[in-house]
Amino acid sequence: MTAAFRPRLLLLLLLLLLPWLAWGPVAARGRADGLLPLAHIWIDATRPGVIIDGRLWGSNQGEDTQAPDTVENPDFIDKTRQMAVHFIRWPGGNNASAYDWKNDVAIRPGKRQARPDNVDISRILPFVQAIDGELGITVNFGTMNAQDAADLVEFLNGPADSEWGARRAELGFPEPLNVRYFEIGNEENQPHMWYYSWTAENPEKYFYGGEEERRGRYDNTSSQEYDPVGAKGDFFKVGAAEEQIYYLRFVPVRDVQVFWAASAEDARQQIFETWQQVDDLSGYGPDDRVYTLDAEKGILRFGDGVHGMRPPAGSYFLAEYTTYGHDGFLAFAQAMRAAPSSVPIRIGSVMLPFEEGRPLFDENSMREILSEMDFYVRHQYNASFDYQTYDARRQIASERASHLEQTRLRDYMQSIGIDREIGIAVTEWNIFLDKDYWWINRTLEGGVIAAEWFARVLNLIGDTPLYNAAQFALSGGELALIRTQSNDSISPMGYVFQGFAEWPGSRVLPVEVDSPAALAADQEVPYVVAAAAISADEQTLRLVVVNNAREQIIRTSLTISGFTPSSARLWRLASERYQDDNDRDPYKVVLQEEPLTVVPTTLDLPPHSVSFLSFAAAARSHAYFPMLLRNGKWPLPTHTPSPTPTPTIGLTEVPSPTPTSTPSPT
Repeated sequence: MTAAFRPRLLLLLLLLLLPWLAWGPVAARGRADGLLPLAHIWIDATRPGVIIDGRLWGSNQGEDTQAPDTVENPDFIDKTRQMAVHFIRWPGGNNASAYDWKNDVAIRPGKRQARPDNVDISRILPFVQAIDGELGITVNFGTMNAQDAADLVEFLNGPADSEWGARRAELGFPEPLNVRYFEIGNEENQPHMWYYSWTAENPEKYFYGGEEERRGRYDNTSSQEYDPVGAKGDFFKVGAAEEQIYYLRFVPVRDVQVFWAASAEDARQQIFETWQQVDDLSGYGPDDRVYTLDAEKGILRFGDGVHGMRPPAGSYFLAEYTTYGHDGFLAFAQAMRAAPSSVPIRIGSVMLPFEEGRPLFDENSMREILSEMDFYVRHQYNASFDYQTYDARRQIASERASHLEQTRLRDYMQSIGIDREIGIAVTEWNIFLDKDYWWINRTLEGGVIAAEWFARVLNLIGDTPLYNAAQFALSGGELALIRTQSNDSISPMGYVFQGFAEWPGSRVLPVEVDSPAALAADQEVPYVVAAAAISADEQTLRLVVVNNAREQIIRTSLTISGFTPSSARLWRLASERYQDDNDRDPYKVVLQEEPLTVVPTTLDLPPHSVSFLSFAAAARSHAYFPMLLRNGKWPLPTHTPSPTPTPTIGLTEVPSPTPTSTPSPT
C-alpha cells in the first residue's frame, strides 16, 4: 500500500463509521447492522382539504355513573377540559334503551329503579356547558316511543314557551341548546339488546315497529354478567318488601304467563311452577299462587300471605308475554323532525337495511328508510383476527379505518335516485371489550392504537363523511379516559386526546409516508403513520406521527412543501414499556414537551410512541412553484434556527412529575 493511498483509506473508513459514532448506543435498538430503520414523511401544505370537526374527539358519559364523582366534580371537569373532549354522547349505550329520561328511572326486569345521584339530564347539561362541548343523544328506542323522542327534541331545542322548553327553562337553561345529533337506539341488531329493548336482531321491526314475543331464550354469551338466564321475558328476584308489586319492562302487554322458580339454578334448569292471573286477590287464600295484572302499565301484584300466597323472598319469577304497539325508526324520525327545534337535527340509525350487501326491502321501502337517515352508527371494538400478541394488534387501527369506507352504500343510493350522502358516526369505540384484554385500554399501547386510528381517520375524512366519534367511556374503570375507579388519573389514551386539542378548525393536509413495515396479524403494516393539518389562518402546521413498533426506534425525515417554518415544538407520549399505565403513578405516561433548538428535518421516533409537532410559519406564499424532486419526492427543507417558543394561551398545562409542567401542543 502506497503512502499516498493511506490517507484516502483512513478517510473512507471514517466516513463508514460516522453513522455509528453519531448515533451511538441508540442504534442498538434499531437495525441489526447498527443503523436505525428509516422512514420519510412528505406534507403538501399547498393543498389544504376539509375542515377538521372537533366532534371527532368525543366520549361517552352514561347516566348510570355517580354525578358527585364525575360531572359535578371540579377535578373531573378540569381533566375533561384538559383532554379537550369536544363531544359528549349521553345517556350512554345499552342503558340508554332502558332509561326513562322524563322520570329519571332505569327500567329493569321487575322494577323501575331510581338513582338519585346519577347523571340525569339536569346534570349533564351544565357539565357539557362547563367543558365547552357539544351534546349528542342516544334516543331510548327500547322502552319509550316516538312521542317521547319528539318531546326530548323539544326539551333540548324548543322555545322556552313550549311545554317541554319551559321545563328546560326551569332547570336554568332558558335558551334552546341547539343539540343536533340523535341516534335512535343502540346496537339493536345485537343479541344482548333483548335485555334492554322491546325487540332485537330484527331489522324490519327496528325500522317499522310492531309487536314482539317476549318468550324463550336468546344467546346471552355477551350478557352473562347481568342476565345469566338469557330469558327474553322478564326474569327477576323476589324482594322482601311488604307490597309485592313488580313491573314488566316492555308495555303494553297481552297473553301474559308467570312462572315461579325456587332458585336461580332451578330457573336455569327451567324448573318452574305456573302462577295464575286473577282479577282480584281479595277472594284468594294464603296458599293460592295468583297475581293481578295491569296490562297497559305492566304492573304485577302478588299476594300478601292473607289474600293470595306471598312469594318467598329470594325466589324468582319469569314473566313471558306479547308486547305490542311499538314505534320503529321511521316513526321516531318523523316525530322528531316535526318537533320544534332551534336547529335542524340529524338523525342516525343503528343499522343499515342490508344483509350481506343486499337490500332487505323493496325499492320504495329502501328509499323511505334511507331518506330519513342522516347517518348510521358503527361501534368499533376488538378485531377480526387473533390479537393475542402486540405485533398482531398493530393491525387494529388499519382494519378499523378500512371499515369506514362506504362506496357500495353511495352507489346503491344513487341507483334508487337519492342524490345525497349518509354520514357515519362511530359513537362507541375502544381497543377491547374482551375482558381478558381490558387492561390494554388503559396502557400506552392503547394510546398508540388510538392515536394511529385518529391519524388514519384524518387522512380519510375527505372521502368519508364522519359526523362524530365517541370513545367509550369518559369515566369508570379499564375503559375510561379518566380512571375514576382507581386513582382518577388520565389514561395514556386521554393524553392522545390532549395532543389533538388544537386540531379542530384546521384543514387536513395531504401526507405521504414511506415507512418500514412488518407482518402484523395477517397483513404487512407500516410502523410509521402520520397526519397533518394547517390552521385556519395558515400560520401553524400541525403533525402527528405514530411509531407502532414494539422495540424499534425509527429515524424519520420530514419534507414540507408550501410552508416555511420559523420555529417548532415537539410533544411526546412515550414510555419504556408499552404495558405502562398511570394507575400506580398518575404521571408515568403523560404528554411531555421535548425542547427543540432548530426546526427538525429528522426525528428519531421512540418505539410504541406518539409525537405531536407544531410548526409556526415564517412567511407563506399562496402560489405553488414546482420544486426540484429528489427521488421523485420533495426535497428536505433547510434547517432554520428556532426562536424562544411563545407560551400557549388558554390551554390547561399537563401535570408532570417534575416541578415544571408541560403545556399542551398548539
